[in-house]
Amino acid sequence: MLNRRFLRIKALQALYSFAQEENPDAVAYRKRLLAGLEKTYELYLFLMAFPIEFKSFILDELALEKNKYIPSDKQSQILQIIIDNKAIGILENHIGFQNELTKNKISWTGHQDLMRKIWMDLKIHPLFTSYIETSTPTLKSDKTFLIHLMEWLIAEFELFESFMEDKYLNWDDDQILILKTVSKTLQGLSENAKSILPDKHKDEEEDIKFLKDLFDLCVQNQQELMNLIAVKTKNWDQDRIAVVDLILMKMALCEVLYFPFIPVKVSINEYLELAKLYSTPNSHGFINGILDKVQLDLNRDGKINKLGRGLVN
Repeated sequence: MLNRRFLRIKALQALYSFAQEENPDAVAYRKRLLAGLEKTYELYLFLMAFPIEFKSFILDELALEKNKYIPSDKQSQILQIIIDNKAIGILENHIGFQNELTKNKISWTGHQDLMRKIWMDLKIHPLFTSYIETSTPTLKSDKTFLIHLMEWLIAEFELFESFMEDKYLNWDDDQILILKTVSKTLQGLSENAKSILPDKHKDEEEDIKFLKDLFDLCVQNQQELMNLIAVKTKNWDQDRIAVVDLILMKMALCEVLYFPFIPVKVSINEYLELAKLYSTPNSHGFINGILDKVQLDLNRDGKINKLGRGLVN
């Protein structure tokens, strides 16, 4: 889950905040950066647990409906469709997933008012009305409904947005990436699967080292990195170059110079992709042009030292 691109994004966010302060404490920033990884994973689990808690709320609603003096069979049938959602059932009954929620102390308890407001809006929303019209819901349609539900909550339901902002300080930074991971996890649900969650790290020790080194080396060598960029931007008004663009270029050059096992093309392409996500529409071409010129000079001067065949290009 916490792959290299994600780690680069977390480093970018930390370096951007670091650049905004007059006298930043690099040690404190790095400590918060590493602690933030745990909050990111916790946020992911919290969103993954939402469908289970929502089903619990719907079960209570069904009980209330059946206890009415004149219960509505139609309303009971609508509620039952959510209760019978096969994808929720997989989450609810998967021991490994439940153990991970317990281990990380993930709980939606105490948020019935939020669930009720979600339900009041959801039950008249087209994504739900079209879902309940399915004659025989399949696991595929049940998964699709959950994915669209999560997208609606995060993108359109303002109360949910406010709730998440209050609960997680990293919500604004992580929500897009987390939603993608949640959607991918839900899409991959299958009955009798041994594991439904992605690995938190491919190699935790290596990932943490990569993140720490990337942040530390960018901070320690920021003047050298800035000088490399300045030489190729003499004709540009330095104050008009976006801070994010400068940081992305410094991070890319940091990897080119100080990460011997990462190919030059991989590093540059990764930061060009991040420019599409976090900078202006024109940044991709600008950054690509500057990095290409700088790396050609570095290569000519023998300053790029990669270990392994084919890593320089």
